[in-house]
Amino acid sequence: MILVFGGTTEGKKVAGILEEYARPYYYSTKTEIDFSTGQYGQYRHGAMTAEDLQAFCIAQDVKAIVHASHPFASVLHETIHTSAQALSLPVFRFERSYPEKQEHPLIRYVDTYKAATGWLEQHPVKKLLALTGVQTIAPLQYYWQQHATIFRILPRESSLALAKAAGFPEEDLILEMPGDDLQQASALIKQYQIGAILTKESGESGFLSTKIKAALENNIPILIVRRPVLPEAFIPVTDAASLIGHLNRLGL
Repeated sequence: MILVFGGTTEGKKVAGILEEYARPYYYSTKTEIDFSTGQYGQYRHGAMTAEDLQAFCIAQDVKAIVHASHPFASVLHETIHTSAQALSLPVFRFERSYPEKQEHPLIRYVDTYKAATGWLEQHPVKKLLALTGVQTIAPLQYYWQQHATIFRILPRESSLALAKAAGFPEEDLILEMPGDDLQQASALIKQYQIGAILTKESGESGFLSTKIKAALENNIPILIVRRPVLPEAFIPVTDAASLIGHLNRLGL
């Protein structure tokens, strides 16, 4: 049995690969999603502690983990690493592609949200567009309570509920799926008179290139929070050939 952590574009790719190569797998997400298991897959959802994950792997006779979840899922990174080390399981990190870093005065990479908002305090803007996800609304409360901020979040009831629970004003929310439409991204900046963008280094699956192009086109700064460093024990894979090659060598 192979355990796949998904909920992303990459997770769906992995599931498709395992179906194509007739490998039995569990597909796991934190929150429940619509997922077609196909012929070889099974689905589970719900957060797991390291103890939960180890118990699950033992019960289901998991022989390998494919980690294809979001690059900013720091808690999950650590949970998988701890559990895999305890059970001597290989972890294959199915990585998304990232645009090459550009050197430009308007593009600023930072390590933390605190560093980003610290820069914004020193370089105030009329209005910030935060493209960092609904989970960052509460941690960034100290900033948006003092400065005009627009958050774009996924058009889901659960996302709206989280935003409301954090006390964020609903009129300053944009409920919209991200995409690669540069014209639409640029129109958003103009419509809301955005002075800067805050986003994450979420790669091409997160349409980072489009966000950067929109910022540059409108001559506004974009602050990009660098993705967390992954444990060295994770084995990077990027396509079907590399993933199946590793699984074949394990006899899976």
